[in-house]
Amino acid sequence: MSDKTSSQPLVTGLLRGLSVLRCFDHGRERLGSSDIARMTGLPQPTVWRLCKTLEHGGYLVADHDGKRFRPGLPILTLGYAALDTLELAELARPLLEEVATEFKGACGLSTPEGTHMLFVQRFEAPRAYLNFILRVGSEVPIVSSGTGWAYLAGLSEPERGKLLTQCRKEDPLLYREKAEDALAAISSYATSGFISNVDVFFPGLATVAVPLTKAGRWTPYVLNCTTATPVLADAEIRQQAGAALVRVAEQLLPIAVRLEAGA
Repeated sequence: MSDKTSSQPLVTGLLRGLSVLRCFDHGRERLGSSDIARMTGLPQPTVWRLCKTLEHGGYLVADHDGKRFRPGLPILTLGYAALDTLELAELARPLLEEVATEFKGACGLSTPEGTHMLFVQRFEAPRAYLNFILRVGSEVPIVSSGTGWAYLAGLSEPERGKLLTQCRKEDPLLYREKAEDALAAISSYATSGFISNVDVFFPGLATVAVPLTKAGRWTPYVLNCTTATPVLADAEIRQQAGAALVRVAEQLLPIAVRLEAGA
């Protein structure tokens, strides 16, 4: 990760508009200006002007009463264009399919987006045991999800502390409820080589996850396998699922490093 110089010209309005668009996700398809103001920390009048500007450009669509907004078609077009250029996501898919099918669940590739993890690839096995569905483009909180914990585990201690501070500021209640579980999982990563999250992110679901990081080779990507808790209830089965993800990570890591080097 490299710092950007402060001398670069910035269009603050554009950054604010993008922060508004990032608020929308699976489960948050329609939001009012008060919701967006709370999530972004921007003043509500500012959020309202941004939303109306984005609506004018077609990036947001207002409900009939004009009080709530949802993403417009141009946003989907931009999203799919970005995914088309993400070589890693395409290469990961067949490998994730194998693991998801073996453990009757869903596997994904995610990357950090603020205090959440954004899924850029996901495969759900035909007979997956799931009671909570995510899609490409979905986000999950870093502090409560297995993917988030794995990302934290792959960071240096200073970077991890900084991100956890951001998580605490954005959602103090969630942080108080989940931080202890997150820290325990991160601590166990050193010996197990993967992260386990059982019934913490969502009741009835268990996740194993690994960061695409090894021996100083850092990338901002995480692999996960999620299925019904009974499937991964046995520690030996979780070990098998974790080992399967580690093997996938070893194949993808050189590609991810190369992509990051060229970013």
